[in-house]
Amino acid sequence: MIGRGSAVSWVSRIADAVEWRSMDVDIAWEVIEARLGMALPADYKELCRCFGVGEFSGYVHVYGAPGGADSQMVDKLASLWRTLETHPITRDAFDPYGLYRPGGAGLIPWAVSETAVEFSWAADVEVPPQDWPVVARTEVSPWRRLPMSASECLFRVLTDVSFTEFTIADLMERPSFRPYAMESRVSTRGCAR
Repeated sequence: MIGRGSAVSWVSRIADAVEWRSMDVDIAWEVIEARLGMALPADYKELCRCFGVGEFSGYVHVYGAPGGADSQMVDKLASLWRTLETHPITRDAFDPYGLYRPGGAGLIPWAVSETAVEFSWAADVEVPPQDWPVVARTEVSPWRRLPMSASECLFRVLTDVSFTEFTIADLMERPSFRPYAMESRVSTRGCAR
C-alpha cells in the first residue's frame, strides 16, 4: 500500500499545516466513480471531503469535488479526452502511461500548480486505487514516478524542503489554503484522524 505512515492521515497533516477545519463536503462518490468507471483512492476522497475545492498556498490546485456529483477531476479528464480526439498529436504528452479510459490503465490528473507542474495517478483498473503511484512532471521534465498517495504528495509539496523538483516549502513561512466559493453542502466536523 502506498502512503504508509502513522495513524494520523496525510489529509489531517495537511489540515494541521494550513490550520484548516474540515468542510465535510457531501460528495456523491458512487456517481463520480461510475462516471470514471472505477473507484478512487480513499485519501483523495478524504482530501475532497475535508477541503472541497480551493488553492493551497496560492500554488497548487487540486481537482476537487465541490459537492454532490460534481468532480473537477472527472471534468478535467473528459476535457483531456476531447483534446486527444481533436488533436491526436497531443497523445505523446501522456507517454509512457497514456491517458486513462474506463476499464483500462493510464493517467488520471488530480492537481496542477501555478508553474504548470502536473500531478496524476498512474491508474490501472487491475490495481487497487490505494496502490496507484503518483506521477508528476514539470514543463521541462518527463513524468516522474512518486511511490506515494496524492495526499502525501501534496503534504510534501507544501512542507518538505527535501522534496526537490516539486516543493514550495522553502518559498514560504507557512502553507495555507484558500477555498473557492461553494454552495452550502458542508458541515464543520474535523478531518478524519
